[in-house]
Amino acid sequence: MDLQRLNFCCPLCKGPLNEGQAAYDCPNCAKRYPVMLGIPDFRIFPDPYIDIEADYKKGAYLAERSEGLDFLRTVRLYWQITPEVSPDRAERFIRRTAMLVEKGEECLRSLASSVGSDRLSGVKSVLEIGCATGGFLVAAKRRYPEVVGTDIAFRWLVVARKRLQECGAQVPVVCCCAEYLPFRDRSYDLVIAEGVLEHVKSQDKMIQECRRVMSSVGVMFLATANRFALAPEPHVHLWGVGFMPRTWANRYVKYFRGIPYGHIKVLSIRELRQLLRKCHLSNHWILLPSVSPEDVRQLSSVQRIQVAIYNVVKRLPVLRLLFYLVGPSFNVVACADDK
Repeated sequence: MDLQRLNFCCPLCKGPLNEGQAAYDCPNCAKRYPVMLGIPDFRIFPDPYIDIEADYKKGAYLAERSEGLDFLRTVRLYWQITPEVSPDRAERFIRRTAMLVEKGEECLRSLASSVGSDRLSGVKSVLEIGCATGGFLVAAKRRYPEVVGTDIAFRWLVVARKRLQECGAQVPVVCCCAEYLPFRDRSYDLVIAEGVLEHVKSQDKMIQECRRVMSSVGVMFLATANRFALAPEPHVHLWGVGFMPRTWANRYVKYFRGIPYGHIKVLSIRELRQLLRKCHLSNHWILLPSVSPEDVRQLSSVQRIQVAIYNVVKRLPVLRLLFYLVGPSFNVVACADDK
């Protein structure tokens, strides 16, 4: 599947675009969306971590310097030029990145068990929002003919393309905001976003966009952390962040980790249900995920015991309710039958 077959629309007005060699132009909005290093950029606003020009510069540097490097060396190069992230955190990211194809396979198996393999048998087109380094894209391409990856971080798409090329996966990547997708209505049978909901500016706008691009028989899968989890906050690895007022949490994280937290909004089960109702996504299920073997391998022996207990206890009806309050994360599965 190449860019010419994606049938883009303007992310703002959803109108048709005029395609050129270096950009896509919207005649309605008089807005131009450039193509940088072969990657279309439909962003309405930048990644909160970096401005657009700096993102381009970092992506171009990675594209040039990664010639002759394999994927994992490219990932390591990325963290070498990102000194604001401590070496120990960078090593954790690198180890996790190496396992994302296997985690993608686990995600697809979990989804099949949640909605039934019959429901997924008609899936032909897959859209991942927040594809980062492309691990899920590789796993999805092994099963489905049409797969597309998007991310707000241009530099990560350069890295993802390296992985896709190395794996021989023909998957286009597109730079855009999750709240403003540049795809026509009902374009994809499966829309997936893992660990994205808590990072976007407008959570309801993101879900509405996911719903808009789902086909009439589509499925949407979201994975997101639990605000009131008893475990450390997964993005900054600090205890108790979710139990604080949000204005305090940013100061707390800034003090102990030296990084901003104001752009992250992790939801509780109550907040998640309110969001789904607000978006009129009635045909959905909120599930308690099992911790994947790939994630377990990253844990200490004590944490592995805790995970084993969690995976068993969450199957017990009474205790399962408790895990909806304080468990580590949620999966949301929604079907488009009522569209």
